[in-house]
Amino acid sequence: MPLLIDSRRLDVSLPAARILQTCPELEERARILKSKPPQIVGANGFLYVQQRELAATTPTDSSVSILGSEDATTCHIIVLRHTGSGATCLAHCDGSDSETEAEAIIQAVKSLTKTTEGRLELHIVGGFNDQRQLSMKLSRQLLKVFHKQAEDVHLVTFCVTDINDRKENGIHLPIIYGIGMFSFDIVYKKTFLA
Repeated sequence: MPLLIDSRRLDVSLPAARILQTCPELEERARILKSKPPQIVGANGFLYVQQRELAATTPTDSSVSILGSEDATTCHIIVLRHTGSGATCLAHCDGSDSETEAEAIIQAVKSLTKTTEGRLELHIVGGFNDQRQLSMKLSRQLLKVFHKQAEDVHLVTFCVTDINDRKENGIHLPIIYGIGMFSFDIVYKKTFLA
C-alpha cells in the first residue's frame, strides 16, 4: 500500500525539500516540532533506544511511559503509532538495513494492536545537510521502504535534512537530534536524563 499524507498518496521519488513544498501541512508540523523547547526527562519509566535498535510499548505498559533516542545526526529516528491501540514503536535507523527495520517496526506495532479501529501514523525525524548527503539518502530510503509495506502508513511528521538543518560557525548541524514519545506525544530533546 502507499505511504499517505492526509489520505493522499505520497510521491516518494521527490527529494525531502520538494515533499515539504508540496505538502505544507508536513512543513508546518515540522516547524511546530522544532519550536518546542527541549525537555529533560528522568529515568523513571524511560526506555532508551540506541542506534540500530527499536522498542515498542502501549499506553497500558506500567514499566515504560517514555521511549526515546538521541545522537541522531545523519541517522533518523522513526516513530510508528497505531491510533486505535496507542501501540508505539521507536527506532533509531542508520540505513544499514532499512527494509528489515521498517518491517520490524510495523510488526512490533501490529503485534501490540488488538483492534481494527485506527491507522498507522509515521513520524520521521533526523538528518541535516551533511556534506556526504547521507541524511538525504536515508530520508529517501526510509520513505521508499515504508511506501512498499502491505499496510497503509500515514506520514504525519517529516522533519529531516533541509528543514532540520542549522548552521553554526559555517558548519551544518541538525536542529533536532533526539526525540522521545512521552505520554504518546512527540517531543524533542537535547539531553534525556536529568
